[in-house]
Amino acid sequence: MITAYATEEPIDYLALYRTFIDQDDDRSGTVVSHHGMVKRPGKQIADFSGVELIPRSTDVNQRLAGLAAETAQRFVLNQILVVHRIGRVGPRDSVLLVMVSGATRDRCFAACSFLVDEIKKEAIIQLTERP
Repeated sequence: MITAYATEEPIDYLALYRTFIDQDDDRSGTVVSHHGMVKRPGKQIADFSGVELIPRSTDVNQRLAGLAAETAQRFVLNQILVVHRIGRVGPRDSVLLVMVSGATRDRCFAACSFLVDEIKKEAIIQLTERP
């Protein structure tokens, strides 16, 4: 199962984790997650007041789902969740949640890292620091 979307709502990572686990089955021996947050100092503005996450196209959800599907196939996973914030967020706010489940931990760790790197490389969402 693949779930991937962008949202302006805060990411409730605990509720999403519970749902992810409840939806999984006994083929999975491992769940690996990446929980990305806004950190300081910023890359452009050291003491920024917030960050604007702006979609770079109108098909953000489809692009996230496409990357997740590619990852699921490449690493033979059971389930993937990708949630990316858009809009204005502040320091320590959650901006990206990626969860993967599969049979083995080595496959899941590699898949989670690969997917996060692909999302960043594709630059689907532009991050701009605000003074």
